[in-house]
Amino acid sequence: MSRSTRSLSAAAFAVGLMAAAAPAANAVNTDSLGVPPADCEVDVAKVAEETPGPFDDEGWTVGEHSNLCGNLGYLVLETEGGTVTSPTKVLLYHHGKQVATQPADEGRVLVGGHSDFHVALRFQQPPADDEANADAGYLTTVYVWNPFAGDGDATPIGPLPAGITF
Repeated sequence: MSRSTRSLSAAAFAVGLMAAAAPAANAVNTDSLGVPPADCEVDVAKVAEETPGPFDDEGWTVGEHSNLCGNLGYLVLETEGGTVTSPTKVLLYHHGKQVATQPADEGRVLVGGHSDFHVALRFQQPPADDEANADAGYLTTVYVWNPFAGDGDATPIGPLPAGITF
């Protein structure tokens, strides 16, 4: 065997030993991106009825909602008998299971946009002392479905409005 063949054989052997000794890479679990269960269904009227209302003796009615059996869906609950400035509550769902609730119990929250992997929530800010509620501004926080967070998670991206914690 020639000297160059022995050198190449030794180098290949060394690379093989290093590869064999290297730890195996951990596989990322993306099961939460799979299809929802075939029997996936959410009774939105029951959710509204069972969710504590914004005021004593006031409950919620079902507002707009997206595909609650998708990767990240939403359900807007509106104050029963309320006005356009009454509190709302937004519940986030993954494959038919509630995974998050907007991090506030009062105030008005609107959906600013959505896809199967994100929901943009617009939080109404308290108006200035001399402004009407209708003139108050909104701050937006985007929630995304994060399949890499354990079993999955609805993760906020960007700052939460003042006074709101997650």
